Amino acid sequence: VMGGNSSPRVIEPLAGDELQLWLAGLEDFDAGRYWHAHEDWEDLWNAHKRRSAAPEEILFVQGMIQTAALLLNHERKKVRGVNNLTVKVNTKLANWTCVWGIDIEHHVASMNDFGADAGVWSMDPQAYVLKRCERELEA
Repeated sequence: VMGGNSSPRVIEPLAGDELQLWLAGLEDFDAGRYWHAHEDWEDLWNAHKRRSAAPEEILFVQGMIQTAALLLNHERKKVRGVNNLTVKVNTKLANWTCVWGIDIEHHVASMNDFGADAGVWSMDPQAYVLKRCERELEA
């Protein structure tokens, strides 16, 4: 069982087409184009599955797709969708710290804020930008 102070999980660096899909998704996500980010990362997810990547990497990408879906549901004021996705995001992205240049701990905390805002709708998904972290994107 992972303790709260376990060492940070490490993920393989991206390269080639997969790196391009990740970066395209980041660009779309930060521009508030959550549907497009979802599509970019779905292609990345499928590429990971095709090459039999580590299961936790496949789940990580799926978790990121679900954060895009969460913000899309928030924009559309869908309480059930936001609530369901908040649970899924926490399950898939727990224990990651810095992955492919993104501060995942901060991202999950932010998604929980948007989750808590379901039905209140005081937060603006378009204003959200992914926080970067120090770890290098490429090897």
